[in-house]
Amino acid sequence: MQSSSEEQETQENQPVFNLPMIIPVVIGLMALLHALRVYVFDNELNYQTILGFSFIPARYSDEAIAAIYPLSQYWTPVSYAFLHADWTHLFMNSFWLLAFGGVTARRLEAIRFMVLFVVGAMFGAALHYVFHANDISPMIGASASVSACMGAALRLPYFSEARFKGDIRQIQIRSVIQALTNRQALTFIIIWFGVNLLFGTGVVDITGNGNPIAWEAHIGGFISGLLLFGLIDRLGR
Repeated sequence: MQSSSEEQETQENQPVFNLPMIIPVVIGLMALLHALRVYVFDNELNYQTILGFSFIPARYSDEAIAAIYPLSQYWTPVSYAFLHADWTHLFMNSFWLLAFGGVTARRLEAIRFMVLFVVGAMFGAALHYVFHANDISPMIGASASVSACMGAALRLPYFSEARFKGDIRQIQIRSVIQALTNRQALTFIIIWFGVNLLFGTGVVDITGNGNPIAWEAHIGGFISGLLLFGLIDRLGR
């Protein structure tokens, strides 16, 4: 039998291992969609899936492109986040979603977490459009939504603590100013923005094949999580 001290330590450690169910659900959905595209869909259906559900900036500036899939401009700023280029792309986004999505989902719970996920995707698509308004290249991947979780995590006071004890849903979150003036959080932001600029400018080719990284979408998602986490956190409370 466990002693009282052992039971207390187990309870304190439980939140680390009890990943909110919404995280494996989202990862499972993304993995299922990718598996269907890779192992079930033929080339034509896969092509039509990418065309119909990826974010293509030119849909909003070119009527001919918008006419190919009418109304797709209304869902693609979100649907693109559930598609991935390959298994490595999916694995990387899933890894960071486990790291940062888990902690934000524990605070927000399922519905509000999905609000954050969707808002991050939309802000990421919006900033990507600002820089690539006439681009016909499809953008896919959950990176903007994952970046929103990163930005939101900076608003949580235990972000810079080695260990947190207590009910994560009851603690007072940081203001944006407090997050930006926290040394650990500020260091993370500077490094994160720097890495994205290196990838985005092509100085570092993370894909290994010269394919561009949608770094603007990453930054758009990150900013949305940092700025809007407090508002989303208050929804339904």
